[in-house]
Amino acid sequence: MTIPFPFSQPFPLSSNPFKSRIESQVDAAKNYWLVAFRPGFPLQAAELNELQEIFYIQQTLNQELTKNWLTKDKLDPGYLVTGIPWDGCTPVNPNLVSLSTDSSNITFKTGWYLLKSSNFNSGFGVWVYNNADSVVPLNNEGDYGISVKINVINCTVNDNVGENQDSSLQDSSNINVINGPCGAERIKAEIISFSFIDDTQEPSTFLPIITKNTSNVTYKNNLIITP
Repeated sequence: MTIPFPFSQPFPLSSNPFKSRIESQVDAAKNYWLVAFRPGFPLQAAELNELQEIFYIQQTLNQELTKNWLTKDKLDPGYLVTGIPWDGCTPVNPNLVSLSTDSSNITFKTGWYLLKSSNFNSGFGVWVYNNADSVVPLNNEGDYGISVKINVINCTVNDNVGENQDSSLQDSSNINVINGPCGAERIKAEIISFSFIDDTQEPSTFLPIITKNTSNVTYKNNLIITP
């Protein structure tokens, strides 16, 4: 996999001796967005470098969102198109969602999606990368969107890692440290599925992207999606 647009390799702090792991984490669509330091555990210099790159990734995607949506020209004068982002999930580019020619299904494409809702993640907005297209049948009227949850990922020294563990978070400086090579944990925004609102999986949170009604399919800001 290559680094997803709008980024390119290498990341500024990925090389020696800085050793930020954000480039590889973005490449693998891990969607880590917080470095959770634990009192009494060692602090890695790489973790401080990762904080900086996380900040600039989020900032760059906010800029990209504004650019892409403000230049969108398919506006219908019959609908009041509101601003972005909305309370839910907003794709970084309106072209990330496509309607089939017969309007029978919707495709949520590979790319970046902003999760921002008052009932999710304490209201903090955070970007996630979806690394595979998802086709959803438009069988019902109502909201379609993304189901997500927040997970804590633990650093581990074991080779056979569990579901919420990551051995790559160990200190790679080869220096003996008190309490071992594991320092901070990571907070991950995990994509569960794209679906109709009634098909969401617990304990995830559903965030709407589009609405299907009797006459058309629109984004949550009322911008009409055409085949």
